[in-house]
Amino acid sequence: MGVKVVFFDYKMSKSQAAGRMFQDINFKVKSAAGKKLEQLICVENPDNPDGGPVLVYIKMEGISWSQYFLESCFGVWENWGEIETDDDAYSYHDYAEKFGVKGLIITAVYCKDNEISLEFETSEKLVLKYKDPDEWDGDTEMIKILTP
Repeated sequence: MGVKVVFFDYKMSKSQAAGRMFQDINFKVKSAAGKKLEQLICVENPDNPDGGPVLVYIKMEGISWSQYFLESCFGVWENWGEIETDDDAYSYHDYAEKFGVKGLIITAVYCKDNEISLEFETSEKLVLKYKDPDEWDGDTEMIKILTP
């Protein structure tokens, strides 16, 4: 199953690529609030099919491509302006379609307690987390939660 990736010319974006923006246990990506989710591509290792996403590419309205992942005991958020999807060592999956969140408005993006969360105005939330919260270099998963 292929993933259709629409590349974005970050040179034309109001928000230029900034490199590593956050690497911490807790952080908020304030620039994401109020933005429409355009694409969410999860990168997985086919040699570890149950390992979950090793990296998540995200494209939000008016912001160049960003990426996020969990590393040891903290979350990382980066904005390099472009993405890499032609490495045959990995598989690329459209999680915006999988979870039915493409085109939704983001209300908050944050990392807290080794989880990176995307909250939407529909009271839905996507969470990237470790499958075993005590194993910080272990497998990850993305889950969808309906918040009250």
